[in-house]
Amino acid sequence: MRPALITAAACVLAAAAADPAAASSQTSTPVPQGSPVADTGDPSPAPAPSTSTLHSIGAIRHEIRWTRSHAVRKARRAALPIPRHGHAERHAVTRADLVDILDRWDRRLDHYRAAYARRRPVLDNLLCIHTYEGTWDAVSDTVPTYYGGLQMDATFEAAYGADVLAYRDGADANLWPKHDQLMVGYRGYRERGYTPWPVAAAACGLL
Repeated sequence: MRPALITAAACVLAAAAADPAAASSQTSTPVPQGSPVADTGDPSPAPAPSTSTLHSIGAIRHEIRWTRSHAVRKARRAALPIPRHGHAERHAVTRADLVDILDRWDRRLDHYRAAYARRRPVLDNLLCIHTYEGTWDAVSDTVPTYYGGLQMDATFEAAYGADVLAYRDGADANLWPKHDQLMVGYRGYRERGYTPWPVAAAACGLL
């Protein structure tokens, strides 16, 4: 090695031994705060709020439709008046409005489920009576005339089914759907038991 180079190297070593921090500052470059190397935990971007909100609203609308259809179906099975229903969720634009609609139908579904469980034994008995009385569209050739699957006469229809007569334009029970006939039959049972159908009720073991 040439004398000049040896002298230079000796000077560097001497400076490093005297001030290590200074030597370190000469051999390394500080990393700026906020640089990609310093920010090693860069979080992934969150999904766009609008997309998330749209998905939530769509899911709530779907749940409203499902709950409403099951509530209406359960009301029919319980032989209760069918709740008025439309498609309110089509016109609701906020998530809060949709949640309110869903809550209402949830409560109705719970109500109809409980009512069906409570009313089912009597409804099953009325269906047994029906098997001995006639078809749902039957009309007797007797006086007085009896109508439908539970063979109601005009007095029974008026006493327990005035609302049905009103929205069926006065048509007798043989022209009513099964749901309406069972609903009115259940009302008659609540006041008179199974006595309006003595023969059929006895055949079913109810009298």
